[in-house]
Amino acid sequence: MNEPIPIGQRIGFDYGEKRIGVATSDAHSILVSPHATLVNDDKLMDKLSEIITEIDPIYIVVGDPKNLSGRDGEKSVSANEFGSLVKKLFAGPVYLVDERLTTNTAYAQMREIGKSEKESKHVIDQIAAINILESAILSEKSGTSVGRLL
Repeated sequence: MNEPIPIGQRIGFDYGEKRIGVATSDAHSILVSPHATLVNDDKLMDKLSEIITEIDPIYIVVGDPKNLSGRDGEKSVSANEFGSLVKKLFAGPVYLVDERLTTNTAYAQMREIGKSEKESKHVIDQIAAINILESAILSEKSGTSVGRLL
């Protein structure tokens, strides 16, 4: 049987050129909730710092949108750069987590509850961040690697 995972909140980010979805877990990692959608602008560092200070996570995950082949594409490079930026603000572990198709999954989840793509636009990044963080927590609970440590 696996050891219990450490108590403490976790943060997940779904990085995008225009918007960044943010999700957080409760201290026992039972519930992952949407936290915010950040505009990717010149105030991003301040917003990230505020969230990290407020949540005080034990680790942070950033979605890594690899190509379906598993190789890094332009979006993956940008997400890696964002992860490095987060690492400058947070002394704890920052992981890159494979997030292929999380946005597509998020849109499918919204369609299942009767929301159109247009109606989902303002929350889709948060839902993708939830999926990224839930994936990391499931890996952690199963005793496998959360992701690639930056």
